Amino acid sequence: MNISFFIMVIVVISLAGYTSFLSNRHKRTIEKMTSMTLGMSIGMIASLLIGTLLGVMLKGNLFMSTISSMGISIMFIYIITGSLGILTMVESIMSAMMGGMMGAMLGDMVATQYADSLIKILFTLYVFTISLIICYVFHQKSKRIRYLQNPFIYSIVMASFFILFHQLGPVVSIENNNFTNNHQLHQNPTGNYTQYNDSNSNAMVISSEEYQYTPYNFSIKKGQTVTLRLENKGKIEHDLEFKQAKGIKVQSGSTHHHEGNNTLHLHATPGKTSQITVTFTQDGIYNFYCTLPSHEHLGMKGTIIVDS
Repeated sequence: MNISFFIMVIVVISLAGYTSFLSNRHKRTIEKMTSMTLGMSIGMIASLLIGTLLGVMLKGNLFMSTISSMGISIMFIYIITGSLGILTMVESIMSAMMGGMMGAMLGDMVATQYADSLIKILFTLYVFTISLIICYVFHQKSKRIRYLQNPFIYSIVMASFFILFHQLGPVVSIENNNFTNNHQLHQNPTGNYTQYNDSNSNAMVISSEEYQYTPYNFSIKKGQTVTLRLENKGKIEHDLEFKQAKGIKVQSGSTHHHEGNNTLHLHATPGKTSQITVTFTQDGIYNFYCTLPSHEHLGMKGTIIVDS
């Protein structure tokens, strides 16, 4: 982990601890509506940050990142708002669950090169929200921080905070080699095609890993029958689906495929293989991709060109 990650964790916990202390101290003087708004705001922004961070770190495993972010967010928000009453606690927990789910999906779907900036933006919004609550709810009459209650000054302070924090480097180290390589490979869709003809084996083997197909471009003759075989060599599940399957006639295949609505689909869990035998009956360009969230955007796509 990088130094910016530890700084972010320290700031998040420190602000949460101080807010929890103030909440417990002023719980008898805070109005119910104010406390519920406070809990909902903190619950949403804190869980969005936690969910997005876990979604990026566990990219490709949306179930685990969602469950983890919801659990951590609920415990986190309970510590902050637990002393403000049952209604506030329920409101904040519901917000934490919703924010955790949204954050996990956001972190899983965001492109790798934008993930760090997104985390830093959400962290800045977290600091902004918590400090705003501290200033306007708990220290409203304090003369020491009255200058922070000026929106113009406050916006300058938060912009400066974001710029300074951004200079510390990335929050998490993200492997983006696959994304970069696949992005470059797909810039030239007309080259590096695997040619299949009558002398080839009739098995068109496509290996899937995180996050690429190997090979990913093919050229085949019209009327040729081949067995499409998806071999999952990765650690998470992958699939292969044609965006337009009209012109592909299914001859036989494994049980896990479906045809209909111009769709042909193969699915393979880690270490497993799924296959189907088809005949390409029409000339054209057939694009395939992985349908799991964000996998196509990360580079899991390919092309089969059929001609006479």
